[in-house]
Amino acid sequence: MQNAADQDGIINKKNHTEGRHMENPQANKDPQTVKFVPAICPKCGGQLEVDPSQEAAVCKFCGTPFIVDKAIQNYSIQNAHIDHADNVTVDLKGSVDSVIGMVERELDKSREERRQERIVENENSKEFFKNSWKYMLAMFAVLIVVWVIANALGIFN
Repeated sequence: MQNAADQDGIINKKNHTEGRHMENPQANKDPQTVKFVPAICPKCGGQLEVDPSQEAAVCKFCGTPFIVDKAIQNYSIQNAHIDHADNVTVDLKGSVDSVIGMVERELDKSREERRQERIVENENSKEFFKNSWKYMLAMFAVLIVVWVIANALGIFN
């Protein structure tokens, strides 16, 4: 059975993560002197209150162990409120950089594909015109032969 602190999302004795046991130096801390802060479980999104001095905790909703700092950061990000901003600086790090990189690679690939398609279209167009004048010349020759035959038979006289 879990103790009361485990039910609130704090590991007091040991953290069982990936088969390893980590001793908790805060295990003997008086729960009444601990200042709990809001956090959000990274797995299920459950709203928790955690001891920020702890390294890890277990979600009281889904039972998943998590890093306390990450859960606090999740809460801070989801509950950020900006009253007024004259100047905003966006720091493009981590996943944003990878998304931008992926988009740039896809755009480059798409541009290259379109360039290759235009090259093929130009080659096909040149081939079409090269063959077209040959057909037109052949039809003109046939027309001359028909005209010569028609004149010889007196059809146009």
